[in-house]
Amino acid sequence: MQLTLGLIFVFISILIVKYALNYSPYKLLMIFLGFLILFITFNYPLKSVVFLIFSMLLSPEIGVGAVSGKAVVVRYDDVLLILIFLVWLIRTALIKREPFLIKTPIQLPLLLYTSVYVISTLLGIIGGRLNWEKAFFYVLKYIEYYMMYFMIVNMLKEEKDYYRYIKYMFYVLLIVIAYSYYYYANATGDLVRTTAPFEAPLGNPKESEPASLGGYYLLAMGVMLALLSEIKGGKFLIVLLSFIFLYPSFLLTFSRASYMGFITLFLVFVIFVKKRKFFFLMGAFFVFLITFFLPGLGEKVRARIEYTYKGLEAKNIVVTPFGKITLEDSAYQRYQSIERVVLNVLPNHPFLGAGVTGVGLGDNQYSLILGETGIIGFVLFVWLIYSVLNMSFKVYNKSDNLYEKSLAFGVFCSIFAFLVQGLGVNTFIIVRIMEPFWFCVALVSVSYLRIEKNGI
Repeated sequence: MQLTLGLIFVFISILIVKYALNYSPYKLLMIFLGFLILFITFNYPLKSVVFLIFSMLLSPEIGVGAVSGKAVVVRYDDVLLILIFLVWLIRTALIKREPFLIKTPIQLPLLLYTSVYVISTLLGIIGGRLNWEKAFFYVLKYIEYYMMYFMIVNMLKEEKDYYRYIKYMFYVLLIVIAYSYYYYANATGDLVRTTAPFEAPLGNPKESEPASLGGYYLLAMGVMLALLSEIKGGKFLIVLLSFIFLYPSFLLTFSRASYMGFITLFLVFVIFVKKRKFFFLMGAFFVFLITFFLPGLGEKVRARIEYTYKGLEAKNIVVTPFGKITLEDSAYQRYQSIERVVLNVLPNHPFLGAGVTGVGLGDNQYSLILGETGIIGFVLFVWLIYSVLNMSFKVYNKSDNLYEKSLAFGVFCSIFAFLVQGLGVNTFIIVRIMEPFWFCVALVSVSYLRIEKNGI
């Protein structure tokens, strides 16, 4: 056996040396790091999750070309997540000490919802409506954060790991906020906005994705507000200062859908929070002052909001039950995407939709879900969201741990914010929003299972 392993090692070494001569030092470094991560994942799976946490917001794109003339955006965190997930599957199959999947309250709707994406897309490919290569990449990106959810729930066993991960996510948040200010101060061009690392070069801010950063901030602010309602002393001050550090960066995204999401987030938070309600109502007054009257910032925020329905660009008329309103082009396109799906796509594909990539990428989450997965997919999406809300609220009400309560309540509030932001952003398919969100949902699920097990 030792002789066989030795021969295999020599053979692999020869191959590596032979082909390494054809690669640049950068590619060799990436290959080495890939093997290192695979080794760590197999032997120390919980440690590999740390790489994943830092890569969610801090990883650049990988150039993989285009499919059907459209660029395919793949990031290092996409590859890392898939690698870790596959190694975890292999390890679970080889080391059969525990059940493959631990049952959670959202497991069934999540699996069914994911299945509809796959089935509707397969039907579109078979029917000749979809390009299979393009559809494959997008389906994979849609479901990769669900893969992470199942992996984290089944890997996480000890509370010390739970809190270590929350701490690392806080470090990542601080890095992202600091970078966003650096980018805003140094970028050149029209309408510079804060954005996450590796989203856009300093000389071309039009390539930035401020709505993605806005959605990530909505999750962070939900958790931070929940923490402020529970913790005391020095930790309270740290979280409060961090929120103050974050908020101007959030405003500088100039993402109108994110603004609407924050208003929803705060209203839901104030309605359901159990402690310090008066403190937060007073805090809302200062947030209002910062938003609209801070010198150099308030006028820009007001102008960005008014741009939606006032000025030369607001020339598209929409009839609503409350009367006629005028919208500028980008806001009007969100309205048109819903109209197009309801009038053109659903009549032809009512139950399972046209499949992923079958309706394009209109910036409206609801037109995308209805168009790609039909009525069945939309119903399953509602069920999934309700299940996460229900589970999170139960943890908030029943947990005896301040951090578990805060994380669960933050997730609960951020979902409402996402639902509103989804009117103008594809929130629930943006990886930089959904990866940290589903990571947090996995932690909440672990808390829920602990509570159920202990009969709390």
